[in-house]
Amino acid sequence: MAALRPPAQPSPVWGGRLTECGVVLALMIVLASVLGYQWREVRAQAELAQVQSTLGALRTALVVAHLKAAVDSARQENQIAGVGPRNPFAMLQQAPPNYAGLADPQRLAALPGGSWVYDPGCGCIGYSPLEAAWLEAPKNAGALWFRVGATVGPPQITAQQRYVWMGQAVN
Repeated sequence: MAALRPPAQPSPVWGGRLTECGVVLALMIVLASVLGYQWREVRAQAELAQVQSTLGALRTALVVAHLKAAVDSARQENQIAGVGPRNPFAMLQQAPPNYAGLADPQRLAALPGGSWVYDPGCGCIGYSPLEAAWLEAPKNAGALWFRVGATVGPPQITAQQRYVWMGQAVN
């Protein structure tokens, strides 16, 4: 009877269990890559929302200051119309935590991403993005710059260039 027994086969190196583990590992790597990309995209969308929210708060502060000056027109020092652009961050009740103060473009480039500055030389607001790769236009822009312009009405904040972030215009 011993002669009828088939000879012992060596165990295969690439067995069924090892194949299953390889497939599961490959699937986990693909899922981690997709989740990592989605996480970066959501973070970029959150940064865009933060930029637009901050610009909206600054615009509101400028309108409120203009209206206050119109109501207090008897007091010459409160009038904004003839003074020119002023730092809108100073008009907020509380400056954003990532406001770095007064700075020119060279100093903004040295600041960490996510920083806001005001350049009194040009009357501009600058923002250095956390990830500039999401800024589609203009290419290789290290920062977003917005001019605070005095008009007949309240001062306006307008983008110096056409900025496109993830397909949306930033203005």
